[in-house]
Amino acid sequence: MTFLAHDEHTVALLQAVIETTSEAVLVTDGTGKILLLNQRFEDLWRLTPGWLETITSRDRMQHLATLVSDGEQFLVRVEELYADPNLEVIDWLTLRDGRIIERYTCGMRLDPQRTVRIWLFRDITSRERAQHELKVMKSVLEALNRIIEPQRQLQAGLRALVRETGARAAWLWGVEGSDSARLLAHEGARELQIDLTPRAPGDPCECLQRLIHHEFPSAAHPITCPRLAHLHDADQEPAQHISIPIYSRDRPLAILNLVMPAGSSFGVVEQRMFAAIANQFSVAIERARLFESVREEQRTAEVLRQASATLSALLDVEQVLDHVLDQIVALMPCDGASVMLVEGMQARVVRVYGYEKLSDETGRALHQVTFEIARTPTLRRLIETGQPWIIHETLNNPAWVRIEQAFPIRSWLGAPVIVRQQTVAFICVDSFTPYSFRPEHARRLATLASGVSLALQNAQLYAQAYEALERERRLGDLTRTISSALDIDVILDSVVRLSVELVGADAAALGLLSPDHRILARTHTFNMPEALMTLKQGIEPVWEAIERQRIIIRHRVVYAHAGEIKSIPSVLGAPVVAGDRMLGVLAVYHLHDHSHFSERDGAMLEIVGRQTGIAITNAQLFTETQRLATTDQLTGLFNRYHFFALAPRELERARRYRHDVALLIIDVDHFKTINDTYGHVAGDTVLQHIADHMRRELRDADILARFGGEEFIALLPETNLTGALRVAGRLRATIEANPVPLNGQSIRATISVGCASLHPATRDEHLDTLIQRADRALYTAKAGGRNQVASDASYGD
Repeated sequence: MTFLAHDEHTVALLQAVIETTSEAVLVTDGTGKILLLNQRFEDLWRLTPGWLETITSRDRMQHLATLVSDGEQFLVRVEELYADPNLEVIDWLTLRDGRIIERYTCGMRLDPQRTVRIWLFRDITSRERAQHELKVMKSVLEALNRIIEPQRQLQAGLRALVRETGARAAWLWGVEGSDSARLLAHEGARELQIDLTPRAPGDPCECLQRLIHHEFPSAAHPITCPRLAHLHDADQEPAQHISIPIYSRDRPLAILNLVMPAGSSFGVVEQRMFAAIANQFSVAIERARLFESVREEQRTAEVLRQASATLSALLDVEQVLDHVLDQIVALMPCDGASVMLVEGMQARVVRVYGYEKLSDETGRALHQVTFEIARTPTLRRLIETGQPWIIHETLNNPAWVRIEQAFPIRSWLGAPVIVRQQTVAFICVDSFTPYSFRPEHARRLATLASGVSLALQNAQLYAQAYEALERERRLGDLTRTISSALDIDVILDSVVRLSVELVGADAAALGLLSPDHRILARTHTFNMPEALMTLKQGIEPVWEAIERQRIIIRHRVVYAHAGEIKSIPSVLGAPVVAGDRMLGVLAVYHLHDHSHFSERDGAMLEIVGRQTGIAITNAQLFTETQRLATTDQLTGLFNRYHFFALAPRELERARRYRHDVALLIIDVDHFKTINDTYGHVAGDTVLQHIADHMRRELRDADILARFGGEEFIALLPETNLTGALRVAGRLRATIEANPVPLNGQSIRATISVGCASLHPATRDEHLDTLIQRADRALYTAKAGGRNQVASDASYGD
């Protein structure tokens, strides 16, 4: 501290120095009373002339405190400085008008008893704001360059800008195309409930419209926007809205919007700062878009590569259609998508995506939609051009056809799927937001449609090959089934059932002809409607196949039933032949529209007809062979060999269930005399006559056979001895009452019958024993004079 002599010369010299210095100077005594000040001090503090005379010495420091933003702290600090005369301090003050003042103060002794405090003040507002500007720019620049991923760069830069400027919120719009914008990044905007939906054409956003039409000032400026009107409500903190245009090579690139606290300074310095920040964001946005474009192209290429590989591996049309929607979602933003198949002059929706989010009814309704191609401009144009097409805005667009269901589609992208120069399907992508699709989306969809076209071709070829193999397999199954069957009914039932499966028909009928080929001897059907059964059991529509002995195919066959006119969509008739013999005809039906038989179906059923003819012939031969092997040729009854094959099983069943069973042995009386008198032919006639009468008298369950020579044998299930004697008596009476007519004369023939029965309590007796007992009874009948019935009394009832 410097000690100065207290004399008039020293004071005058000090006063002269204060007046000539470039700083604002104030000198006070140890109690805070102002001793000296210069004009620059009054100018810096913007004091009115003569203020010293209007305010008491004690209130002058109080008056200065009212000019500082924190006057109370200002006075506290002054008191601290006066309490310590040796304290030397440099700090700064913020005035209420926003200026920043640097303050320097130190104590000075004029003499050992007297101390003064010198105050120096300097306006450093420009310097501080410049430093703040540099700090903000540095922070934003570092944030933009610190992160590699461009989209996160923009978010980090925006966050740094909000932090350094004290903004309440910030959001960055990127201009898309020529008249729309989308959100690139935001900080704090959602908390203020600011509308951040994409800006479409005609949006009332003032800054967007002025930027697009080049009416925006080149520097940042305050704005008034309808979307921010709610921030002026009484319950909201006052705010100032600032919009900063961002250009790149004289074209609109983006808009940076800020919500600043009310009263924030906005002068030349701030405009310069925001202009520099706009340049930084311009570079970052361009870099982000380039990065995003490259990354999106790489991702798209990978998605298309995987889609192509997956589609190429799919060999089912349904799987191809399912996979298409998955790829669309991966290739572009959309709210909904659909696939339509072309069916004649119509396009039917077969797959949908996204609409189930609206409601289950909406998704189901869209599945039922069918478009008339000729009356649908979008689909007609896709067919005519073979190229994808974008409708940016469907509202009031004459090409857009609205369906009954209310779908909120605002922009649309479609592409045709072309197979062998024929449009077979359409892929449609929908968005609930206008202007959602760009040319690159159309190119991607066209590439996907090309992959779908190839996949559909592969699937169709595979389906045809698989169908051919499947038909060959089914034909083989049918051939093996009917070839291994030796029962004609089984063969015919198998043929009609398997023929329906073979050609994908709905119903079938097979009719066998009578020997004269004039009527049907028998008919077998499968799934035939009642109306068709009135047409000769379903055979009449294909009777021509019998007459021409070749395959016939008819479509739209009209017939009348119950007073109504009905139509058969398609019918195919195949002759059933064995060599040169016509055996019958096979008819198969399609009963639903859009289904028709082809020449390939006819070729398959022609083979079936020939195989069926062979199988029927084989079954007939087997039946005849079996008949010859089990039947006595003279009488038509079972032979002895077949009787001994059937009787033990019946005897075992009677034992198991404890049922009665009886055995009859029948012998023709004096048969040798008949042969000697009338000849062997007459004898044969007598045997046939007796066999016919016995067959009529016995039940179907009874086993009747020729036992040998003039003897017959019959096994009667569930018949006791009493019942057997009654049956035997009836047989004897019938033969006696019906002489054998021969060459105009009658031959009287009689029979003797021996009966034996197996009682349920008898469990160990065998067939041979039962025959022996019946034979003994027959001997008794013959010994008693013939033409009578006898039983084995040892086991009688």
